[in-house]
Formats: sequence, structure tokens, C-alpha cells
Amino acid sequence: MKILLEKGDSEEKVKMAEALLANGLVSAIERVAYQCVKVQKSDDEVAKAVLGVVGYFGVCTQWTAVYRVLVDFCGWEKDIAKFSLRMNTLLKDVHLKHPCTYQAIQKPLSSNSILRKNYEEWKTYRASRSDRVFPRQMFIAEKLLKLLSINA
Repeated sequence: MKILLEKGDSEEKVKMAEALLANGLVSAIERVAYQCVKVQKSDDEVAKAVLGVVGYFGVCTQWTAVYRVLVDFCGWEKDIAKFSLRMNTLLKDVHLKHPCTYQAIQKPLSSNSILRKNYEEWKTYRASRSDRVFPRQMFIAEKLLKLLSINA
């Protein structure tokens, strides 16, 4: 049996996998990397699409879905503080009920490991019935991808 490690897996999980391998309890560790096809979108296109989805936000943490799409597909900065600054600069003249903040993006990323992973992994993830966070994020991500005309 082999263990699959993905980008975003915790250091604890990596150490556990290495210990299992060292003790002969698994035959291999495989590191899986997923890639999304990058597309060029102007700031105007991004702003228009983002404004098209923020009206669907039920909570401010749904900015995480916007972050995931723009980082994975449009090459936006992975650093959350820089991402938030860029988004707020882009939407500086718009009053938002749920503003884009570092905390709004970081909170779900720190509490739900699938959200730290590439969108390609989101597509195959099966949320439990009690999970209310992931389906909300996926809904926003799918809407944003459609508005940006990105086939994922």
C-alpha cells in the first residue's frame, strides 16, 4: 500500500507518512501535484466577474473561493495579504456587504484542509453531509469560473 501526499498536507501528516514508510507499514509515498491551466484575464474582467458573485455571499469567508479561483487559474498572488490588497484596490469604489480581508480568506483555509488545495482537487472532493463550508465555497467558485469563461 502507498500513501498519497498532496500540496497543502500538514507537516504532521507528512511526518506520519514518513514514519509508516520507515517502519515498513507502507510500500511508498507518492507526492501528487495538480495543475490548473492559467488564463489571462484583465483586471476589468476580474472585477466584473467578482462583482457578479459577491451578491451570492452569505458569509464573508466565501472570499476563499474567489481566492482559490484567481490564484489557481489567473496567476494571482498566493500571499493572502497581497491578494486582499489587490482585490480591495480593484474594487476600491465599490461598497461591499462582505469586504475582502485577510481574515475572511485565512479562517476557512486554516480550518478546512481541502480549501488549501488546488481547485482541481476540489472537483473530486466529496463533502460530508454535515459540511456546510465546502459546498458554499464550491458554489461561489463555480459561479466565478463561469463568469470568467474558464472551463475547469
